[in-house]
Amino acid sequence: MSRGVSLVYPIPRIMSTEIPLARHLSIVLRHHYATMNDQLRPLGLLVAQVPILLRLSAGQNLTQESLARHFHFDKGAVARAARGLEEAGFVRREVDPGDRRAVRLFLTSAGEALVPEIRRINREWEIRVTEGLDPEEQAAFRSLLGRVASTCLDGRCCRD
Repeated sequence: MSRGVSLVYPIPRIMSTEIPLARHLSIVLRHHYATMNDQLRPLGLLVAQVPILLRLSAGQNLTQESLARHFHFDKGAVARAARGLEEAGFVRREVDPGDRRAVRLFLTSAGEALVPEIRRINREWEIRVTEGLDPEEQAAFRSLLGRVASTCLDGRCCRD
């Protein structure tokens, strides 16, 4: 990582249960973004564009609106990311002939070529940040975090 990411407020291990979960998650997410951006920038990408590329690699011809719903992103953010990806030559945007307001996205060959590299960079980050956990702890961590994320996505934690 070229610019190095340091925690401004180190987490005291002894009191980590007193620190809100959101604080821990925020630190991990900011570290991930900074690390990914450092490694993606030379490829002409930003971490905010990665979800769109990876989702399109699983299935093309998606609307920007469907991507915004899928990722729980703002429609404008998806449109800006898609425009940047198009300008870089990684996606092709087409107006939907059946709904002139909708824009459909397709990976270009250049975009398809980036997907394995994005996955490699992300996998290396995951290995580095979980190296202090044994394989069972890593599996448990991933499982528990997935359950927490599912709770957030289905709204159980946020709605009355």
